[in-house]
Amino acid sequence: MNKTLKLLTLSIGTLLSCSTLAAQYPVTVTDVAGRMVTFDHQPQNIALSTSRVFPLLEIIYQQDAAKHLVAARDDMRFSAPSMYASYVEKYPSLKDVPVIGKIKSGEFDAERFINLKPKPDLFVVDLSNIKLAQDKGLIKKLDDAGIKVLAIDFREDPFNHTLQSVEALAKAVDREEQGKAFADYYRQHVKMLETTLAKHPEAAHKRVFIERAAGYSDSCCKTFATGNMGAYIPFLNATNIADKPLKGASSGTMSPETVITSQPDVYIMQTTGWVDKSGNVMNGIPLGYSPNKAAIKKATEGLMGRKWLKAVKGYQTKNVYSIYMPFYNSPYNLVAMEYFAKWIHPDLFSSLDPEKTFEEMNQKFGNRKLSGQFGQNNFEAM
Repeated sequence: MNKTLKLLTLSIGTLLSCSTLAAQYPVTVTDVAGRMVTFDHQPQNIALSTSRVFPLLEIIYQQDAAKHLVAARDDMRFSAPSMYASYVEKYPSLKDVPVIGKIKSGEFDAERFINLKPKPDLFVVDLSNIKLAQDKGLIKKLDDAGIKVLAIDFREDPFNHTLQSVEALAKAVDREEQGKAFADYYRQHVKMLETTLAKHPEAAHKRVFIERAAGYSDSCCKTFATGNMGAYIPFLNATNIADKPLKGASSGTMSPETVITSQPDVYIMQTTGWVDKSGNVMNGIPLGYSPNKAAIKKATEGLMGRKWLKAVKGYQTKNVYSIYMPFYNSPYNLVAMEYFAKWIHPDLFSSLDPEKTFEEMNQKFGNRKLSGQFGQNNFEAM
């Protein structure tokens, strides 16, 4: 082969190799709502219907995540304040991201959204809002304006939707390598849990209760049955005591008396350090990033001091725990799953370290270091 032909062959080979690395638009993606969404170009400007899923953008874009966020609902600041402070420290521009309203409450202003500068070309919407957006004609209106809508879900059906959400967005924005790396890690950890449980069919079949948003209000007890973190319980070979009382609903409310009668072996509080619209601290346990040990102790004592709780079996055996609630709507929900495994089967998972998993995932996929406290035995915290 002469020199000129050899160089030409190498050049063509290089071009072909590069072409396999970049997506060839148009690209069609199936989202968690079963919608086929076609993108005629690579989206750059992304809006989020809930800012608490900003970690999803970091998994996809790493240190460039904030550069792609052009609008979001302002819920992270109030519902996950320590998370907000942690992300703002790394991405100061998050403080200035245009705020959009909530679709369910009718606060979302479509005209203002369409006219934002820079204009969004992709709106990532949580699954619970998709049907409403369709019924209102919002999705068509945005599509006509050149803004694609992609449904994601870490909340309603985390087992089936978490990886689909990550991989669908990764494909839509031509970052499939990042989506695959996250999915491989996630699947590997879930498989480890599954394999360990399969090897120990003799493990005690515990009864478990999740108190949803413990400390958010004075009443009790909102909970998850088949949905959200409730889905982890049967996977971990345990029984969710909310299944029968809620009669197939994914979430609902049980009375303290019903909880006591059901006698859960393990009682788990979903909680965090909420603040109200005025910035006042509420009664949740402020687990999370940069934890305040004294504040955690005080809040834990308050929730553990409820008289009816002392009649619960899990309290009497010192098996009352707290999990950082923002995991309930996060691609990092694997961390909560590992905490649950450790609490329900302490002998089987004694070496499991969920906080290490969380730190590793953030470093590996988000290119960020973090520290904090995201789960606890409430008795040890007091």
